[in-house]
Amino acid sequence: MTPLSSTPINAPITVEAPPSPRRTAPPTSERDQDPGLYGPRGWTVRAGVWHALADCRDELRSTVIPAQFGFAPAGLIGADGTPEDDYTPFHDMGPRTARRLLDILPAEQLGDRQNLGPTLGSLLRACVRADGRVRLSGYGIGPQRKDERVSVEGLWIADPDLLDALFEVIAGIDDDGDEYDDDEYWACEDRDPDDVEELEALVALGLREVWRCVAERYQLDAHAGPDELKPLRRHWTHGPVGTWLWWD
Repeated sequence: MTPLSSTPINAPITVEAPPSPRRTAPPTSERDQDPGLYGPRGWTVRAGVWHALADCRDELRSTVIPAQFGFAPAGLIGADGTPEDDYTPFHDMGPRTARRLLDILPAEQLGDRQNLGPTLGSLLRACVRADGRVRLSGYGIGPQRKDERVSVEGLWIADPDLLDALFEVIAGIDDDGDEYDDDEYWACEDRDPDDVEELEALVALGLREVWRCVAERYQLDAHAGPDELKPLRRHWTHGPVGTWLWWD
């Protein structure tokens, strides 16, 4: 497999994402009224989290139309800024929304992680630095629940060298300069190698190397590698193919 660099090829030079300003805690009397996971119940509404997420509708998993303030048809958020559902998935989050969340989320929330995945803060900063090459997917938990928060569980990366390395690992396809398509990817599942265990071990090692490069390139602080690492289209069923990583 071609050695991977910690810097994507022809990547633009970007300015480091500024650290999120430390937010002061609300008064004790307010905290004690109805404490939640990262603040008093309703903190996501007061911070404007749902306005930010309204631009990142997950067209595959969402059940509501992302029209703000409840305009017909029903909107992602109501007139009071509260989300319509207690669980609101989002997909294809880009750098503008990621930077906004870095500005408005409490410091404790930025340390949240999806099980063994990277912290929310490291994922948002990676998205900002990548100038659109990294897109985030996850969900928001509304004030209807005590564990009110924003969680990122997956990221899609456009870097061609990562995709090339991934196809080489899982399909044994050398980069010939042609654009990959779904037929090439799924064809690898029909292979019947003589030594299945050896092939599985080699694939696992190759995937581990791809993940190591992603973690180093985008400064991700996960406790373990992703549960899924595969080629995937940017908008689930359409759009360009990129490298998808997901933590259960």
